[in-house]
Amino acid sequence: MAKIRKCKLCWEASVSENVVGYKLYWSRGTEVGYDSKSIKIGNATEIILPDDVISSNGPVMFGVTAVDREGNESDMITIDPPYRLQVPDPP
Repeated sequence: MAKIRKCKLCWEASVSENVVGYKLYWSRGTEVGYDSKSIKIGNATEIILPDDVISSNGPVMFGVTAVDREGNESDMITIDPPYRLQVPDPP
């Protein structure tokens, strides 16, 4: 069975004092939105992707929002490739 190493995504921290955390969104294909799968991250600016995010082939798009104390979210920014989520062909 092929093995893929853990993938880490990083982004710049918000300058707002109201931000208490971030939320990562992902979607198969080339678009991501607020209805996509998501995970609350807390007050960190990087995450090692869960295995279920990278478990199937095909393109994946990621987006991140900043979250305030009331649960409001900022506009989403997308994290552009390159990121490699596919197992290479065997030798």
